[in-house]
Amino acid sequence: MKQAISAGHEITLAVAKEILLAKGNAFDAAIAAHFAMFITEPCMASAGGNGFALAKPANKSVQFFDFFCQTPIEKNIEQLDFYPIVIDFGGESEEFHVGLGAAAVPGSIAGVFALHQHYGTMPIRDLVQPAIQLAKEGVIMNAFQSYDLGLLEPIYKQDPSVKDIFFKDERIVKEGDLLQMPGMADFLNFIAQEGERGFYQGEIAQSIAADSAARGGFLRRADFENYKVNIGDAFAIPYKNKRVYLPNGPSKGGAAMALMFAQMGTEQQALALAIKRAQLMISDENNIKSKVDALYPGNNFNLQVSLSSNRGTSHFNIVDRHGNAIALTSSIGEGCGYFIPGTDMQLNNMLGEIFLLPNGAHSWTANTRLHSMMTPTMLTDQNGQLEFVAGSGGASRIPYAIGQVIHHLYANQKDLHAATIEPRFHFQDGLFQVEKGAQWSHQDLEANIWEEDGIYFGGVHSIWTDGDRMEAIGDARRHGRSLVF
Repeated sequence: MKQAISAGHEITLAVAKEILLAKGNAFDAAIAAHFAMFITEPCMASAGGNGFALAKPANKSVQFFDFFCQTPIEKNIEQLDFYPIVIDFGGESEEFHVGLGAAAVPGSIAGVFALHQHYGTMPIRDLVQPAIQLAKEGVIMNAFQSYDLGLLEPIYKQDPSVKDIFFKDERIVKEGDLLQMPGMADFLNFIAQEGERGFYQGEIAQSIAADSAARGGFLRRADFENYKVNIGDAFAIPYKNKRVYLPNGPSKGGAAMALMFAQMGTEQQALALAIKRAQLMISDENNIKSKVDALYPGNNFNLQVSLSSNRGTSHFNIVDRHGNAIALTSSIGEGCGYFIPGTDMQLNNMLGEIFLLPNGAHSWTANTRLHSMMTPTMLTDQNGQLEFVAGSGGASRIPYAIGQVIHHLYANQKDLHAATIEPRFHFQDGLFQVEKGAQWSHQDLEANIWEEDGIYFGGVHSIWTDGDRMEAIGDARRHGRSLVF
């Protein structure tokens, strides 16, 4: 059987390929690729970040790994390190909050060790080596990572300890510059020796907790010591004599895609209207579970009300020669501007999106898993054989972007490339966003017709197979890369 990878960076892909060629399985390759993302995609992945993964061992059921952020156990602090940063997106600005008071408990390190414990075959010390080499030798900045770092420059200016890493001659590193992270190399060597305990029960947690207590953050030793990866069955729904597997709670993305599919009609603009209906339903957070239950009786979806955090995401998929498959999405939000001492790793700012808190800043519930729209996705045929693996970045647009690719692939019977490049729709804040090139016939509905290319409509990286043939694509919207070999 052939092997395939689709990812958000050419070097992330190359690391996964290296492990597969060394006879590692898809899960080994995913662990190595996620470590590599710490330097190849530093705006989306970090030891201070989090993620979701769907894992399907060959001829077995799909498992959901939730290693997303957890809110701190306590939040009684008077002096907070929590302040706004304005990001200029070019013609539009948006305010985020950063500082240690915006950081939730990170799950990325626990996530990769949980994957390794369940499905890994190669030693962790071997799986960190490609990332260690990259951290020492450096990675040449590509256009997409340069764009992201440029947007987030005000946040990266907050911590002087990483000035020499992310700035050259007082400017943020740009396309063509060499990005090196020597502290990350030392950190990964430490993790390979000490395991996740070195992070959550050892000196890393101690260092973060001490800085947090001194400077006005919520994180304490107990937050790290009590963090757990949640592993269970994926949320499964029927779709055209097949089954779609989606992340269960705390992801809202799986529910959003399920609701979108349930709203599909036959009219010309059925897709756009289905997205609108699903978006309106998912925005009523208290009733998401009941709406899913009404449309999919007997489902296994579960969700508890919590704060959502959706930004700064990347994704990759891997299918190996044995038929093992994984879809992994990761995020650090925008980052909180605090880098874990000696590691070059930035903590997330998942508590910093106060516009999602109707009762104001810091009204989140303590010791609760945060929600996300990240939606790693798998689809199997009627015999349970894997056909499709996908995921995307793109904040709240993620499930709708992936759902549109599935719709074009299966309902409109397009090939994978055509299904991916098909112009997309999104509905948010009472307005349809219509990607350049889309046919828009709803003249009675308010819409913003895009005239330029952009990353707004996500980047759906995916793999498709019928058992004999295999195709992979990295969405050009986010400079994705893919390989079948």
